[in-house]
Amino acid sequence: MTNVPAESAFVRRLAAAARAAWWTFLIGAGLAIVQFLAYCVISCYDPLWDWLRDVFETDRRELHRLALHFMMAVRLILVLVAIGAIFLSLWVHRLRRLGDA
Repeated sequence: MTNVPAESAFVRRLAAAARAAWWTFLIGAGLAIVQFLAYCVISCYDPLWDWLRDVFETDRRELHRLALHFMMAVRLILVLVAIGAIFLSLWVHRLRRLGDA
Protein backbone atom coordinates (compact mmCIF):
# COMPACT_ATOMS: atom_id res chain seq x y z
CA MET A 1 0.00 0.00 0.00
CA THR A 2 1.32 3.43 -0.87
CA ASN A 3 1.71 5.97 1.86
CA VAL A 4 -0.78 8.82 1.80
CA PRO A 5 0.29 12.03 3.52
CA ALA A 6 -1.72 12.47 6.72
CA GLU A 7 -3.11 15.85 5.64
CA SER A 8 -3.52 15.36 1.91
CA ALA A 9 -6.54 16.72 0.07
CA PHE A 10 -7.95 13.20 -0.24
CA VAL A 11 -7.79 12.57 3.51
CA ARG A 12 -9.36 15.96 4.27
CA ARG A 13 -12.22 15.27 1.84
CA LEU A 14 -12.69 11.79 3.24
CA ALA A 15 -12.80 13.21 6.78
CA ALA A 16 -15.39 15.77 5.64
CA ALA A 17 -17.47 12.96 4.14
CA ALA A 18 -17.27 11.03 7.42
CA ARG A 19 -18.42 14.11 9.38
CA ALA A 20 -21.28 14.66 6.93
CA ALA A 21 -22.33 11.01 7.30
CA TRP A 22 -22.37 11.30 11.10
CA TRP A 23 -24.42 14.52 10.95
CA THR A 24 -26.85 12.85 8.55
CA PHE A 25 -27.18 9.93 10.94
CA LEU A 26 -27.75 12.18 13.96
CA ILE A 27 -30.38 14.30 12.19
CA GLY A 28 -32.09 11.16 10.89
CA ALA A 29 -32.13 9.64 14.36
CA GLY A 30 -33.71 12.81 15.73
CA LEU A 31 -36.37 12.72 13.04
CA ALA A 32 -37.02 9.04 13.77
CA ILE A 33 -37.60 9.88 17.43
CA VAL A 34 -40.03 12.67 16.49
CA GLN A 35 -41.76 10.29 14.08
CA PHE A 36 -42.16 7.65 16.81
CA LEU A 37 -43.54 10.19 19.30
CA ALA A 38 -46.04 11.41 16.69
CA TYR A 39 -47.07 7.80 16.07
CA CYS A 40 -47.61 7.27 19.80
CA VAL A 41 -49.76 10.41 20.04
CA ILE A 42 -51.79 9.51 16.96
CA SER A 43 -52.32 5.91 18.09
CA CYS A 44 -53.69 7.06 21.45
CA TYR A 45 -56.02 9.68 19.98
CA ASP A 46 -59.02 7.95 18.35
CA PRO A 47 -60.68 10.92 16.55
CA LEU A 48 -57.48 11.58 14.62
CA TRP A 49 -57.53 8.00 13.33
CA ASP A 50 -61.10 8.55 12.17
CA TRP A 51 -59.97 11.62 10.23
CA LEU A 52 -57.03 9.72 8.72
CA ARG A 53 -59.31 6.82 7.83
CA ASP A 54 -61.59 9.20 5.93
CA VAL A 55 -58.67 10.81 4.10
CA PHE A 56 -56.91 7.58 3.09
CA GLU A 57 -60.12 5.50 2.79
CA THR A 58 -58.80 2.54 4.77
CA ASP A 59 -59.25 0.97 8.19
CA ARG A 60 -57.34 1.60 11.39
CA ARG A 61 -55.30 -1.62 11.32
CA GLU A 62 -54.07 -0.86 7.81
CA LEU A 63 -52.93 2.62 8.89
CA HIS A 64 -51.09 1.11 11.88
CA ARG A 65 -49.41 -1.42 9.61
CA LEU A 66 -48.34 1.25 7.10
CA ALA A 67 -46.99 3.49 9.87
CA LEU A 68 -44.98 0.65 11.38
CA HIS A 69 -43.56 -0.33 7.98
CA PHE A 70 -42.58 3.27 7.32
CA MET A 71 -40.83 3.52 10.71
CA MET A 72 -39.04 0.24 10.03
CA ALA A 73 -37.83 1.54 6.64
CA VAL A 74 -36.50 4.74 8.23
CA ARG A 75 -34.59 2.74 10.82
CA LEU A 76 -33.14 0.44 8.16
CA ILE A 77 -31.88 3.45 6.23
CA LEU A 78 -30.37 4.83 9.45
CA VAL A 79 -28.53 1.55 10.03
CA LEU A 80 -27.07 1.73 6.52
CA VAL A 81 -25.99 5.35 7.04
CA ALA A 82 -24.37 4.40 10.36
CA ILE A 83 -22.45 1.54 8.73
CA GLY A 84 -21.21 3.93 6.04
CA ALA A 85 -20.21 6.54 8.61
CA ILE A 86 -18.29 3.95 10.65
CA PHE A 87 -16.51 2.71 7.54
CA LEU A 88 -15.51 6.23 6.49
CA SER A 89 -14.32 7.10 9.99
CA LEU A 90 -12.19 3.97 10.24
CA TRP A 91 -10.77 4.58 6.77
CA VAL A 92 -9.74 8.14 7.67
CA HIS A 93 -8.20 6.93 10.93
CA ARG A 94 -6.22 4.25 9.10
CA LEU A 95 -4.97 6.66 6.42
CA ARG A 96 -3.86 9.19 9.03
CA ARG A 97 -2.09 6.50 11.06
CA LEU A 98 -0.30 5.17 7.97
CA GLY A 99 0.57 8.68 6.83
CA ASP A 100 2.25 9.48 10.15
CA ALA A 101 4.37 6.30 10.07
